[in-house]
Amino acid sequence: MEITLHGCRGSIAVSSKEFIKYGGHTSCYELRAGNTQIILDTGTGFQNVNFQKDSQKIILFSHLHHDHIQGLGFNKDIFNPSCNIGISSALYESTELRSIIQTYFSGSYFPLNLTDELKNLKFQNFFTLAENTKDDILIESLEMNHPGRSFGYSITHENKKFVYLSDNEFKNWQLTKLRDFCENSDIILWDGMFIGKDLIDKKGWGHSSIEQGVEFFNKINCKKMLITHHAPERTDYELDKINSGLPDGIELAFDGKTIEIC
Repeated sequence: MEITLHGCRGSIAVSSKEFIKYGGHTSCYELRAGNTQIILDTGTGFQNVNFQKDSQKIILFSHLHHDHIQGLGFNKDIFNPSCNIGISSALYESTELRSIIQTYFSGSYFPLNLTDELKNLKFQNFFTLAENTKDDILIESLEMNHPGRSFGYSITHENKKFVYLSDNEFKNWQLTKLRDFCENSDIILWDGMFIGKDLIDKKGWGHSSIEQGVEFFNKINCKKMLITHHAPERTDYELDKINSGLPDGIELAFDGKTIEIC
């Protein structure tokens, strides 16, 4: 199993000399297992995903906020008629998911009607897709605590487990379910948009803190945690200071990083 981080920034993309090291692309993560590619969210980082010719291709949306879908129409491979991609989300049935994507990528918001023009984009119900995934891949979902709702995903292949917990405002009432969902994982991607002091003024904004990620990591059996969804104003200098103080097993994610789970 191999994980590539294509977009680790939250809310909006950023571009300046202060954001080079950790990157400025919004949420997009790629998992390769066997002959399957699973893309988790299509923020601006989605433009850098290279779909393999003979692979099973899947896009899973955690939710449909702007920073998690805005890059869908900017990947060259999706315009190849032979590049069939299954698109799904635990949040919506396939017809509703397609309708929302169609609204966003057509008319007043986008020059092309992607869902009508690209017949290779196949919208599927989540449980149907999960049950029919090749390569003996197990995909599970868990609802997060986020305005408008969002879902996290657990993906297991050959006894290796990856967990995606984006856009979640961590609360103690989640602890048992989250712990069960993440137990024995090899890598967790944790929404660490905030630091501790941010939580006072940003209650209800739908994101967790880096410190909460550290506390959670210490309560479960997990080999590695990557903190992602960095606040758009947090510079490389600030993130470096945070990263240097993190305990073993936890580090900050950055665009372009690839991790192989052996």
